[in-house]
Amino acid sequence: LYFALAGVMDKFHYLKIGLVVVLTFVGVKMILAHTALKIDTLVSLGVIVLILATSVVMSLLWPKKALLPTVAAKPSGA
Repeated sequence: LYFALAGVMDKFHYLKIGLVVVLTFVGVKMILAHTALKIDTLVSLGVIVLILATSVVMSLLWPKKALLPTVAAKPSGA
């Protein structure tokens, strides 16, 4: 999933944060799999889709501000 989304990381700048949250959620789910607390597969899929959709929507609503190119100072006395 990460490699499939790596090409659009510059357009969707909140996607990296969303992927961190998804990987954290999956790690917690794997730890909880060995306890009595288990997260259903459909619930997990819903949470992952919600996280990724939220990060994409946030990137579209609040786009990254482009840096203005700076003009190089001309040497004085030339």
